[in-house]
Amino acid sequence: MNEIRIDNLTGKQVIIATNRRARPIDNRNEQEEQVNSKLQYNHGDCPFCKGNEAETPCEILKIGDENWSVRVVKNKYPTVTEDGDTIKGYHYVVIETPEHNKKLYQYQAKKWRNIFVAYKDAAEKCFSDKDMKYLQIFKNYGREGGASLEHPHSQIIALNFTPQSKLLQDKYCKVCEEVESELLAVERIILDRGNYIVYAPYGSTLQYQLRIACKHHRGSFEEILCDDGIDELSKLFEEVFNIIYKSLGDIPLNICYYIYKDSNCCQHFYVDILPRGSFFAGFEMSTEVYINVISPEEAANKFRNSTAYVQVNKVEL
Repeated sequence: MNEIRIDNLTGKQVIIATNRRARPIDNRNEQEEQVNSKLQYNHGDCPFCKGNEAETPCEILKIGDENWSVRVVKNKYPTVTEDGDTIKGYHYVVIETPEHNKKLYQYQAKKWRNIFVAYKDAAEKCFSDKDMKYLQIFKNYGREGGASLEHPHSQIIALNFTPQSKLLQDKYCKVCEEVESELLAVERIILDRGNYIVYAPYGSTLQYQLRIACKHHRGSFEEILCDDGIDELSKLFEEVFNIIYKSLGDIPLNICYYIYKDSNCCQHFYVDILPRGSFFAGFEMSTEVYINVISPEEAANKFRNSTAYVQVNKVEL
């Protein structure tokens, strides 16, 4: 039966409509498009490839020397600039690897560790500017995920204002509430590892959406990206993206990190991983109500088939 749900963290409404999977979809050109698709640059022209370092704007930091692992540079086409008038900030590109064709599922924990160290150092630089109020780290993977360049990279944008959708309107932590609820329900949990759980959110707006959240209340980048925290996240991310690849293949997606400047009773670190196997159409754009044809419970079962996770009985209160 179809039902309406709400994502507890974003307030977005979603209709779980599994019956719509049976509708006809014209995909006759899908394979041809995948084979022939080319993004803006090939290896020789790619400004992010090793040997083309002079093609990128000012380098903010680098992990490694000549044989670098990760570079952070200013975005050549920034959304915001540090010398802006009413709106200002910083827009950085994190070049995650010198290897042009490296895939997410090929990243090992060591690679993730270097990426998280780069995120931490860049966040410190941004927040050293006292005017910065909000920082967003995100990755667009694949053309359908919004990536304009094929070479693996992510982005960091710091702003001197807080986006309207991120203004705190509650006096309690919604992430703590959701984590507690998911641990009790069990049925949507995919991984339970140390300080983190990975689950398909009850109100998933996209098919096979995953959310990674701390079990305990932590929000600031200094708490999350300490040495031990980076090590734990790195191992977890290697495992998560292996599961996604085994379950869905090398699918386009977005990764959105929600991490904060300071500790706060209502700010709690979490990550949304948003596979882009589906698309938004007129109904979603006109109503801001999303349609998901794969229930989160079904998504969790699919992911769990690729893990050693064993579902325990639901806890009764």
